[in-house]
Amino acid sequence: MTTMFVQLRRVVYLLVLLQCCVCVAYANNAESVTDPITHEESDLSLFLNEMIKDLYRQRDMFNDNLALLTTTQKNCSEALNRAENATTKVREVDKLLDTTRRTMHMSENVNEKESELKELLRKAKDTVKEGREAADNANSIATATMDLVSSMQSGTMELHSLAEFLKNIVDEHINDGGRKELLEEYQKKAKEVESSVDGVENILSSANEVAKKTEIQAEVASFEAKNLQAFIDEMFKKYPQIKEEVERESKETTQTSNNSTNTGSEGNKTPSPNENKESNGTVSTSQNKEEIKNPNTHSAQAEAGSHTTAQQQQNEQGSKGQNNKESKDETQDKNQNSQSNTPTDSNSSATGTSQSQNIPTNSSSSASIHLN
Repeated sequence: MTTMFVQLRRVVYLLVLLQCCVCVAYANNAESVTDPITHEESDLSLFLNEMIKDLYRQRDMFNDNLALLTTTQKNCSEALNRAENATTKVREVDKLLDTTRRTMHMSENVNEKESELKELLRKAKDTVKEGREAADNANSIATATMDLVSSMQSGTMELHSLAEFLKNIVDEHINDGGRKELLEEYQKKAKEVESSVDGVENILSSANEVAKKTEIQAEVASFEAKNLQAFIDEMFKKYPQIKEEVERESKETTQTSNNSTNTGSEGNKTPSPNENKESNGTVSTSQNKEEIKNPNTHSAQAEAGSHTTAQQQQNEQGSKGQNNKESKDETQDKNQNSQSNTPTDSNSSATGTSQSQNIPTNSSSSASIHLN
């Protein structure tokens, strides 16, 4: 018993010593241990995280609109130049038309002046059309640009307001003894988003200025085109025959343009199977014509087997010629036996040979028969 108590006492001493060491270790690391996040701080973190996400989302939308504004401003500048050029051209044609009208009856050659007036009126109609189109295009692009600028200005103000609101909340909780490190991190993110839209006001102001100039120029171009059209109507009313000629030529030009367009579209079509058959038939007809012109080629094709009926007819004629040849040769042999050593033998032989040559047979077969 005594031995057992002694051993237990030693174990207790060891446990007490171990407990003391653990307490000392925890005491040394007490400064590095952070306090746990309270429920209130957890709710605040969730709230601030949602605000930061909203800031990032609006910033991305703003950047997309900024890229779109760059393209829109470029198109607006091009529309402005087009409207200015159209206005200048309308004014030039208006002056030329007025000068021609004043000198219409002062010239001795009235027909020449009327022809000049007709060409000028045709040009004036095209100029009015271009002026109206340029004005409409400039007006629509200018309106779209100003609407986009207005939308981006509202977005910029909203971003600044949201970032400022977040920074105020952070400052308030820091002053109330909130965890400074955590709150300052949210404040830093808010400042980054806010700084990303700094300097955009100059871009928006520049785009808005170009849009206003384009809108004004569109009104000027439309006004000048309207005045020129009134001048054209006045001249057409004074010279109705010129009006008829100009309108007729304009319709013919439009119809010709439409026909050329339709012809080009039909030329790109793929030929149908029926068209292929017709084309094959045309080729066969042309080949037949060539065969008629070249009988040698046609006969060569017949010997090769393309015309079997013609070949059979030739073979029948050849066999008949050979039979006639044999009968004639037998008659010649009898004449030779009855009239030997006379000059007429050679003549009759020559005669027989000439008759055999007139028969449409092969030369090799006739030669063999003569030798027999």
